[in-house]
Amino acid sequence: MSKLATMIGVLLGLVIIGLNMIDFDQGRLLSAFFNWQGLLVVLGGTLAATLINYPLSQVHCLWQGVKRVFAAEPDQAETAIEQIVTLSYLAHRKGTLALENELDLIDDDFLQFAVSEMMVYRELSHLEASLENHLNTSRLRHLNCQEMFYNMAAYAPAFGMMGTVMGLIMMMTTQVGAEQAAVGPGDDMLQGLLQGMGLALVTTFYGVLLANMVFTPIAGKLKVLSDAEALKNDILMYGILGIKQNVAPLLLKESLMAFVNDRNKQRLMDAAPGSMG
Repeated sequence: MSKLATMIGVLLGLVIIGLNMIDFDQGRLLSAFFNWQGLLVVLGGTLAATLINYPLSQVHCLWQGVKRVFAAEPDQAETAIEQIVTLSYLAHRKGTLALENELDLIDDDFLQFAVSEMMVYRELSHLEASLENHLNTSRLRHLNCQEMFYNMAAYAPAFGMMGTVMGLIMMMTTQVGAEQAAVGPGDDMLQGLLQGMGLALVTTFYGVLLANMVFTPIAGKLKVLSDAEALKNDILMYGILGIKQNVAPLLLKESLMAFVNDRNKQRLMDAAPGSMG
């Protein structure tokens, strides 16, 4: 439902903003809202500031973050518990080494990594340290990506204001020159001032729009997805550690119930162990 909510939000925002760009008395779309120079100042300035702030190895997160917002769904804790319980039953029936044959059937990257690490480490403390290091690295990478979009949300209005100031300077300089060449100021000059001010202010509009309709929402959705993934990975880690300690499947399942809400607990309690496919 996350992808659907994202699409609904984008469409709703575009409709609301688009309706406010229409002059209903004359029945036309106001061209003053479209200025490629103003858009270039805001987008170009924001991208330039981002490149200065971050190394190129992290900038690829821009595309990956946008792609994830529109394509990814939050990980489900219930699914993680079901996977752990299935592996736990298999380990108790055939032994822990039998889980190695299930690696190719596991779709989750972290669970696949955790099972393979369980095969490597004999000591529980070493296994736990390895899994925690992997999770901490993943969380740090997600936080850096979220921070990048939050910073871009701060840059965009600032460059919008800069574009407005630049436009006002250019407008006043041009009008002063026109006033000196003419006999005296008139209605044409006042109309030119108002039109130039409108074009100057449109860059502030672009900055606010990009910050509040693009960059901040993307950062927020990435945080939601990251939090769901972190919860899922915590469940998988504790589950793998429980399997390593030969905890009984039912007891392990009961202990993992603390990660889910009351509405889903009964469904998980009634579920029978399935396959990893």
